[in-house]
Amino acid sequence: MKTSKVILPNAVMLGEVSRFLAEGKSVIIATKGSSMSPFIRGERDSVELIKKTSVNIGDIVLCQLTPGHYVLHRVNAINGENLRLKGDGNLDGTEHCTLADVCGTVTAILRNGDKRIDCGTPGFERRSRRWVNAPRLVRRCVLGIYRRIKIL
Repeated sequence: MKTSKVILPNAVMLGEVSRFLAEGKSVIIATKGSSMSPFIRGERDSVELIKKTSVNIGDIVLCQLTPGHYVLHRVNAINGENLRLKGDGNLDGTEHCTLADVCGTVTAILRNGDKRIDCGTPGFERRSRRWVNAPRLVRRCVLGIYRRIKIL
């Protein structure tokens, strides 16, 4: 069976993705952009999402910030019902949303469509924590090199 690629505006496509996740289905979507580099590279990687009952610091989540505006970023802090999100490739910028705005949580990264990286493994969680907690200067240098040669 041959599959074809369909490109839709993010507001339309991610609205449907959100609906499928709310129904308890898992969804795989292609990624765009560089805000989650070096863990997720846009145009190369896809992510598998599910709707989880809880969200933890370090989870990568799909959130609707405003109607039709979605982001796929890591949970940086939780304060009651409020979340602070930050892309791994962003040095400073953060977004804020509530738990109700979370559409789904990334369970796996699909690299080049064939290599599956499970986000729940201790190794992935350890690498993620190291990256998030790295000094800003280290992250800046690594991201600068990465963006120039895209080796990661």
